[in-house]
Amino acid sequence: MVSAIDITIVIVYLLIMLGVGYLSGKNNKTQDDYFLAGHSMPWIPVALSVAATMISANGFIGGPGWAYTSGMAPVMVNITVPLAVCFALSITTPVFYRMKVTSVYEYMGKRMGKYTRALTILQFFINSIIQISSMIYIPVLIFQKITGISFYVLVPFVVITALLYTLMGGIKAVIWTDSIQMVVVIGSVILIMYMAVKGCGLSLLDTLSVAKESGRLNTLDFSLDITKENTFWASLIGGSVMWIRYFCFDQSQVQRVLTSKSLKSAKNSFVVSVFVMNIVYYVMLLLGAILFVFYGGKEFATSNEIMITFIIEQMPIGIIGIIIAGIFAAAMSSVDSLLNSMTAVFTKDIYEPCVKKEASLKVTMIITGCIGVIMTIVIFVAFNGSVKSILDLVGSYISYFAGPAAGAFILAMFTKKANDKGTAVGVIIGFVLGWIIAIKFQVNWLWNPMIGAIITFAFGYILSLLWKQDSNEEQAEKYTALGIRHQVLANESDKGDVPFSFGCRELIVLVFFIMQYVFLYCVQH
Repeated sequence: MVSAIDITIVIVYLLIMLGVGYLSGKNNKTQDDYFLAGHSMPWIPVALSVAATMISANGFIGGPGWAYTSGMAPVMVNITVPLAVCFALSITTPVFYRMKVTSVYEYMGKRMGKYTRALTILQFFINSIIQISSMIYIPVLIFQKITGISFYVLVPFVVITALLYTLMGGIKAVIWTDSIQMVVVIGSVILIMYMAVKGCGLSLLDTLSVAKESGRLNTLDFSLDITKENTFWASLIGGSVMWIRYFCFDQSQVQRVLTSKSLKSAKNSFVVSVFVMNIVYYVMLLLGAILFVFYGGKEFATSNEIMITFIIEQMPIGIIGIIIAGIFAAAMSSVDSLLNSMTAVFTKDIYEPCVKKEASLKVTMIITGCIGVIMTIVIFVAFNGSVKSILDLVGSYISYFAGPAAGAFILAMFTKKANDKGTAVGVIIGFVLGWIIAIKFQVNWLWNPMIGAIITFAFGYILSLLWKQDSNEEQAEKYTALGIRHQVLANESDKGDVPFSFGCRELIVLVFFIMQYVFLYCVQH
């Protein structure tokens, strides 16, 4: 059990976060302020917010636990993030920013129609509820171990806290609190790593040498076995599709970037976030390898308990409170990000088109409350008692939806013949066939996004050619990436940052992508 000092630090930190959230969002007057911050956010906080949402408490706890049991191989899951961001920088971000949409599914509605829009919205809500539920599960796991209070009491408490925080702030509060918690999380990881190395009685290099001898630092596995996890090919092919869906076509990430003051500012935030995300994620996994040395490979009931046990048993009074507060804040910041995005999608894509032109605050609160109830049920059903790493578990759940969603957006943005009905049926076939293939052949979940995307693209395109009645190629071309490029080049004097442009920002993240492989090879050999 932790001390009263640590509990006090956690409470004070939470109050500070709530205060920052309130102060950041108190001047919100319009829907544009609430969802897009009036396009006024500086790019550095946006970059930290993008990184924080991806890492969150799941990375803090699940990352080291995953590396403890599987070695550093899980670093391969994130290795194609720079490649996906390069795709976003050069093509998709200019498209969404220039179309001035609040929701990416508004774009899908304009380009395709109601059927594809509805299906992509559905997958977004399913993915988000799974992610947001896991983000609440982590701090609950910690506080249950600390206080002994029932899991079934703590979950509703955390959900209510997240709901209050989200309703108070808006996207400005989300971004500023994310920035603060990202700094706290990085500091906490460094503190824990220092204590772990100190506890090993060795220098950092000697500790890593022991970890390397045990095979914990091996990352590059070129096996063609599709059932194996974290292989080079699975991460390169399947991982690329998964992260393209996330950074290019997921509302939670695109919305964050659209709050930037300009398209160049949006791109800057993406570039910085790439370095922050992958370096911090690597360090978190490296911490797991160090903890393996510290505990001598001791077995734990679940991989998610490894970091929690070390924090409670090895960290000094006061520092425990700061670390737990950082984990809690990370979770809450990630939760409010997704809740804000889910509210934006519900408002712009469901309520306003179908019910009333302008949504009221009361309606927003009702839908947010419903999401809270659903996520609570998902936590109880899907995560309670899980022995797998929370990152591995969440990744496997959402992988079935990532491929069909990516396939639908690729059809929308890169072809002019794809139409609404053909693409919608392609999405359904992509999900069903992808799921059957994964189960029948025991495919590792990293391959699922690629499988689903290929099936969706192929069937969606072919069915669109057969389903001629609702196709309008001239209208469709206006919303493709190439069509928007042609419009910009024809009508604007400033030709920079159009879709399919490749500049220094794109080059930086592409070089970083390649250098990751060089670094991992050098570490392994």
